[in-house]
Order: sequence, then C-alpha cells, then structure tokens
Amino acid sequence: MAKINGPNCRGDRRKDGTHMLQAVMAEIDRETEVLHIKGDVPTNDEWEALGQHFTKLRFLKVATGWDEDWTDAKFPLNWPLELLIIADAIAERITTPAIMEGRINHLVLLFACGLRFEGPLVEDLLKDAEPTYVDFSYDANSAAPTHTMEIYSIPGEWARWLQDNHGESTSLSRDHGDSPPSAMKTLDILGNDAFQMLAYVASAKFHLLTSLENLTLYSTSDDDLPLTNPSTFLTLLPSLTLLKQLKITLGSPLYARILQSTRGEPFLGAVIPANIETLRLRGPVSATAHLDEFAAAFGHANFLPNLKRISLLFDLPDESSEHRKEPSLEQLRAAHKACRKVLDAATARGVVVETFEEPWVECYARLFREVDNRWYVQDSIAKLWPERY
Repeated sequence: MAKINGPNCRGDRRKDGTHMLQAVMAEIDRETEVLHIKGDVPTNDEWEALGQHFTKLRFLKVATGWDEDWTDAKFPLNWPLELLIIADAIAERITTPAIMEGRINHLVLLFACGLRFEGPLVEDLLKDAEPTYVDFSYDANSAAPTHTMEIYSIPGEWARWLQDNHGESTSLSRDHGDSPPSAMKTLDILGNDAFQMLAYVASAKFHLLTSLENLTLYSTSDDDLPLTNPSTFLTLLPSLTLLKQLKITLGSPLYARILQSTRGEPFLGAVIPANIETLRLRGPVSATAHLDEFAAAFGHANFLPNLKRISLLFDLPDESSEHRKEPSLEQLRAAHKACRKVLDAATARGVVVETFEEPWVECYARLFREVDNRWYVQDSIAKLWPERY
C-alpha cells in the first residue's frame, strides 16, 4: 500500500505543495493498486495529476485532515476502483460521477458528516448567508473583546435549501434521468449522522441504492436524522429488494424515534427488507421490549424466507441506564434473554446464529463502541450453566 500526505498549506503555497505531490508520486509505482491519502484533500489540479500517474488503483482511502473538506470535481474516472473510503469529510456536496453514477463497487463513508448528493457546493450555499457575529478576546485577562468572529451555519443554510426545494417531502427520488444503472453493491455509512446521509442519497439519487446487496449503518449519535422524518426508513429499507446483507447499529435516541414512527406496527418487521440472507442488528437494551413479536414472526414461513444467518446484540445504554456509557447488568441480562428467544426461534427455522462483531474497533477504538464483554459472559452462562441463566 502506498501512502501520500497532503501538503497542508494554503493559497500560493499550495502550488508548491502540488509540486511536492508530484515529486512524491514519482517515487511510487504507477501500477500501485492500493493508495491512502491523508491530510489535505487533493485540489482538482492534484486529482488530475494523481489520475495521470496512477493507472490501476483498486482501493483508495482519503482521510480529509484538519479542515475536513472535500473536493472531487476532477476525481479520476480512469481508475478501476473497487473500494473508496472517504473519512472525516463534512457537509460538502458530492459531485464526482464515480460516486454519483455508482461506478464504484464498494463505498465507505467513515465518520463523515452531512455529506450531500444534490444542491450547491458549500461555497455557493453560503454565498447569500447572513453570519452571526461573536465578539471574543485571545487574552483571557482582557475585560473587553478585541476581535469579532463571523460564524456561518452550513446545516442551517442546507435546511433552508431543502425547505425551498423539497418542502416537507421525504419521498425517494425515483427519477434518475439518463444515469446509467448503478454498479454499487456495498455501502457502509459509519458514524455521526449515518441515517441522515443515507436519506440524502435516497432523496437525491435513489437509483444508486437499488443495486445494493450489502448495507451497513452505524449510528450511535444523539443528533442523527435532524432533517428527515424517521418514517422514511419504513419505506426506504424495504425498497432495497436486492439487498442480501443488512447490518445496523442503532443508538437509543434514533431507535426511539424510528420506533415511534411505526405507530404501533412491529418495528423490526417494518424496516427489514424481506429478501435478505444475513441480518446483523445491534441496539439499545430498551429494544428488547419489542423482541417477543420478532421471535413470534419466525413462526411464519413468509417472514424473511431467505434468511440464512443472524446476529443480535442489544448492549447499548438507553435513557433509563444509570450510566450513559453502559447499561446495568440487570438490563443486559434481560436483553440477552430476550435475544435468546429470537435466536432460538430462528434456529428452529434452520437459520445459523453468529456472534455479532465490530471489526472497525480494531482500527478506531475511540470511534466505534466495543461489544460489552458482559454480553459474552451471558453467552457462556447460558451454555455452561443454564440453571444459573
């Protein structure tokens, strides 16, 4: 794997950074297949230079650095990319046909936030925005402010753009014009407002999702889905008819909002696509209050008829937990027993039960939540000492 550090400079100095990039590329094999870019995101000129130098890139990760911006107007289209990971980018509009036309087999948005798939670039979005002025001083001992800062709200301007162009509509975008069929098979949206970004894709370019076979969503944020009605997912997820594998990690606040939107209908039955073969769910301990209906559903042959593998884990805290970071042992035990009912019902149908795993923890321990070890203890007790379970 080849690595390139962004030049970390601005203005006229960026031209020198571009020359430095070309010097670095000259030392890397043109036929390199794996590249990791970190630091400043390439400018459009730098993307062109990268596209001219590398000819066989299959795996690309771009970690956007301190500014967390994103530029992709000249993103190379000649690369036979199979996997693209965009890490940390915030609030910008995605424009490259590599993504917007679904040319990449596997796309990962890794702790990105607010990435958009329609509308103006940030620069244009803020063109007519009214700033908020904040007075401050660098000197902690100063009694009076010495500087004034202009603050612009990208989320606020984007919310206004959505209202002006879509009103209250949360419908899926069925019109894809002359866009070619999407080749994207796997989509992972991990961290921050993962469900909101999926909703942005669906409202702007729903056809990108229709080819998906694997979908992973990881959201433990209290602030996910600020601009979309949670009921959207009762329509969105079941619409992904080619989906074979679904993995969802859902924190308590968002779970509660989506549950409320079902208006009494069975939550899990409402959101799970009917044709999936592998289901992996992780959620808050409070979700187990609704698992009896999930277990009962396995008694019907037409419920998830193609399901072959299942993993369930409900170890995340909820609003009733004593500690924000973990549930009590009593909550965990109750959740584990509720899960066992579902897994036993699935096993009776011939579905294979597998351990829920979070592989991203190995690389990003501070960003992803490890599985609560007490859950594994309950597994052991259930198997070895059922009389104590």
